[in-house]
Amino acid sequence: MLEKQTISITTSTILRFVAVILGLYFLYLIRDIVLMLFIAVIIAAAIDGPVDWLAKHRVRRVFGTAIMYLAIFLLMALFFYLVLPPLAGQLKILANNLPEIAGKLGALFSNIEQKIGLTNIQSLLGKASDQLSGAATNILGTAIDIFGGIVNAVVILVISIYLVVQDKGIKNFFAGITPEKHRIYVADLTERIQEKLGAWLRGQLIIMFTIGLLSYIGLMLLGVKFALTLALLAAVFEIIPFIGPVLSGAVAIIIALTQAPFLALLVLILFIVIQQLEGNIIAPQIMKRAVGLNPLVVIISLLVGAKLAGLLGMLVAVPLAAVISVLLKDFWAARDIQY
Repeated sequence: MLEKQTISITTSTILRFVAVILGLYFLYLIRDIVLMLFIAVIIAAAIDGPVDWLAKHRVRRVFGTAIMYLAIFLLMALFFYLVLPPLAGQLKILANNLPEIAGKLGALFSNIEQKIGLTNIQSLLGKASDQLSGAATNILGTAIDIFGGIVNAVVILVISIYLVVQDKGIKNFFAGITPEKHRIYVADLTERIQEKLGAWLRGQLIIMFTIGLLSYIGLMLLGVKFALTLALLAAVFEIIPFIGPVLSGAVAIIIALTQAPFLALLVLILFIVIQQLEGNIIAPQIMKRAVGLNPLVVIISLLVGAKLAGLLGMLVAVPLAAVISVLLKDFWAARDIQY
């Protein structure tokens, strides 16, 4: 005869459950603040490493922080003023030449025209060109739009500077808001997450820049039209594993095909060579300190981020997935110890 099993739920268990629910609801109410803090931590994690390096070479941390942020602002200014104006011009020309390109490609673009419509594509390219033209003359306004308002942008900047200018600022911040009995674990967890976020973000930016530069040089030497636009597309799509390089390469091949079939073949060879360099030399050397995520996880994270919060959601999706991966590893490790 089977013994009856009883489940005992204590008042303490109920109170903890209610506290967790209330805590999650509170986080939902302040989700905008949590998102700003997370973006600030990502920025600080990426900058903290170079600042630590400068500090080891006898550059005071305050000066090292100032040097890094000034360098970033100067690079952003150069990008907006030197890259965006010609990019906007190329997009406008591409929008105007789209019917001619469609005519040359024939059946391929007739299917696209039926499903999407060339007028919609032209309108999208035209709007992108106008926005880029405006962005080139308003760097601050563009950055503010990305972060959702001037107050948010300033708060994110101030928090990130505060976290970087202090030695082990991120670690100390999260340990300081944690109950004393959990501080040692939280401090260690924060350090591991910071190292992972910083290494991943710095590495990803370097890889994107390298792929974009190699693509631009190669396309320019081959004489492919809209080389800058195609190179920037290759750089941005590099963040999407497997699919991104294929998509950017396909667009470049299609554009080259409108000029000459042999040119399209050369562009195909160019992108194959670049991807071989990226997979066997560039990425392994740059990302050797970063713990990578499963490519499928990256793709799903980007899709979920885009669905929930658009461009900003995509920007924080992969770093958030990296944080969750560290937490899950600790969770499963704790379960293994218990069993």
